[in-house]
Amino acid sequence: MGREPREMSDKSLRLRAAARADDGFFSTFVLRKISRTFTNALVETSIKPNTVTAISIVVGLLAAYMASTGKYFASGIVFLFSLVLDCVDGEIARYKSEFSALGAWLDALADRVKEFAYIGALAYSTNDARTWWLALALVILQTVRHLSDYNFVKLQDLYEEKVTTSASTRSGLRYWMKKVLNLPIGERWLLLAFLPLFTSINDSFRVIIILGIFSFIFVVLARARRIFTWPDKILSAPFLVAQRDTVIPIRISGSKIAWTFPSILRGCELVALLIIPLNISPALQFLLIVSVALWHYANLYDSLQGRSTRYGRAGLRVAGRISLCLLAYALGLDSEIVTGLTIYLGLLIVMRGGHNVAKGAV
Repeated sequence: MGREPREMSDKSLRLRAAARADDGFFSTFVLRKISRTFTNALVETSIKPNTVTAISIVVGLLAAYMASTGKYFASGIVFLFSLVLDCVDGEIARYKSEFSALGAWLDALADRVKEFAYIGALAYSTNDARTWWLALALVILQTVRHLSDYNFVKLQDLYEEKVTTSASTRSGLRYWMKKVLNLPIGERWLLLAFLPLFTSINDSFRVIIILGIFSFIFVVLARARRIFTWPDKILSAPFLVAQRDTVIPIRISGSKIAWTFPSILRGCELVALLIIPLNISPALQFLLIVSVALWHYANLYDSLQGRSTRYGRAGLRVAGRISLCLLAYALGLDSEIVTGLTIYLGLLIVMRGGHNVAKGAV
């Protein structure tokens, strides 16, 4: 009896330690409070983190289906609950020290799949071609921004010594204002979940795009200031080279601005695919862009972990994908070829993940 409070205290401390330290404002003060309740119960069971991740994906796709039918309030709640589950799987993994190749691969792509599916579902619910263009702009903006975030942090680790921030530093008003301005996943999903309740889907997308652009500019300016403090040297950055995905071996060094190159290349490709006047449905065009974006996310995660990019050529490279879409337009086989390319890339991503899991390389 006397030891019970201490045991509970130790468990509470371990649960707090299992949460990520760099979450955004909404994730820290709302989502983590909820997720910890589930984690507290689930760590006493035999459930695996991967099982929770799989449930999270199913719940996220269910939310997308509900949104596609116009049930925005219910879908928004379910959508955010899938993010809570995404917190839970990581907390269980860290609490139990249960990490796996499959878990790392699922965690890497699950959020992107759920987010893009929900955006597409909202666009589908309107039956308006203009909404699809806004959805495409949102996916492209998020992809370009996200890739630059990961690459900057990786390059930053090469140029700077690691500094551990104190709890007091992570609790100041300035710190949280910066976090919100970064528009992290919690805040972004909150907007996707509840803006449609107060305005049209088109206006919801416009608001998120405008905030996303403002956030991107804010972050780029902050990084521009930061890189001036880095030493004047060019480091080796093979993770950036691995993300080229081009036929021509474009030289990408580890210079201070090298973190921008993959994002620029990705943005150019995705915009080029939109410019081609393919005679396909807006939904199919959206799926094409999403499949290419997810392919680049797979490249990103593999390169950051130093994994083999042996599947790179199988993805046809940037030139191959654009050429195939141009061929589809020239032959009048737009829907057939684009559908085939979209399915092919999706299957290739799954095969790539399976290969990494089998090799235990994740």
